[in-house]
Amino acid sequence: MEQLERGHVRRAAMVAPAKPGAVPGRGNIYMRARCWSACILACAFLIVFAPRGAKAAGQPCDRACLNGLMDRYLGALVAHDPSRLPLSAHVKFTEDGVRLKPGDGLWATASGLGSYRLEFAEPEAGEAGAFALIEENGTPAILALRMKVADGKITEVETLVARKQTTAFLNTAALTEPPPIFLEAVPSAERLPRQEMIRIANSYFNGIEQSNGNIVPFDKDCVRIENGIQTTNVTSPGRSSLPGAGTFNLLALGCRDQFNTKIFSYIRSVRPRRFPIVDSERGLVLAVVRFNHPGNIQSVEVPGHGKVAMGRYAQWPNSTQIMELFKVRDRKIREITAVIVTAPYKASMGWE
Repeated sequence: MEQLERGHVRRAAMVAPAKPGAVPGRGNIYMRARCWSACILACAFLIVFAPRGAKAAGQPCDRACLNGLMDRYLGALVAHDPSRLPLSAHVKFTEDGVRLKPGDGLWATASGLGSYRLEFAEPEAGEAGAFALIEENGTPAILALRMKVADGKITEVETLVARKQTTAFLNTAALTEPPPIFLEAVPSAERLPRQEMIRIANSYFNGIEQSNGNIVPFDKDCVRIENGIQTTNVTSPGRSSLPGAGTFNLLALGCRDQFNTKIFSYIRSVRPRRFPIVDSERGLVLAVVRFNHPGNIQSVEVPGHGKVAMGRYAQWPNSTQIMELFKVRDRKIREITAVIVTAPYKASMGWE
């Protein structure tokens, strides 16, 4: 009874009579108007000042969203602060094939970002990637990064870091801006299905395993860049990456002709292979692969040049982990850029 009486008093207070001369309901109207104004201002604030790349859970992350998250990731990386990112509670992160926790590895040593950054994305798959010039304790290095996003959270981060201390060849000074061809959009009517793009890129690795450039749809002007170094169609006289090659200059050849020399015979297999990102808008395919070198092939018979000694990677059992980006135009491989790190023979890449 006492509770009912208290409830009656409260209800009475809520419906107290208006002051003489007041228009019934006008105060409520003013109150609602003020509430709506506050809500509109709050929403406008969130729209203007929300971090680039922010998306509500359940909404698809489009290209702008994915690029924004990539910006935020690189900013958080050099700040050594993964808490700045919308990471999934079970995010998977690897560096050079080793599973780490965000905050470990390059997270502790990154000291700056360079001007070079090549970004690509497949919004339909929630995937984004980037090749970026970074500094690690003041020393330039190249970062290759793949990121997966689901429900507004980063669920996967895969990275390779090409460092001067751990790779046989690296030229960070050559990386000033991305090749324009990688930024060109493909007209909608000329975009290929995802599986066809993968088939074209995959034929490149079949060509390596079979020492046969004729099975790969290379453009006649195909160019390949590895760790910032152009490794095809190099016209500088006397340049050859192969000790004992004599007058044979591998780097002067084009993509197809290099394969047909059989000089890559020391790469006995390209396994595993994955193609996690197909950027159909720009005609790009990202491959993540491992080249396996057993170290038991020391020379090869090059047509027209005789026996040629193998290079550094043929001297002992080892593998290279690679993120390789292909530009496909008119169903042909027009340009390739890759980030490569040396690894123990057939070491796990962390995603098999």
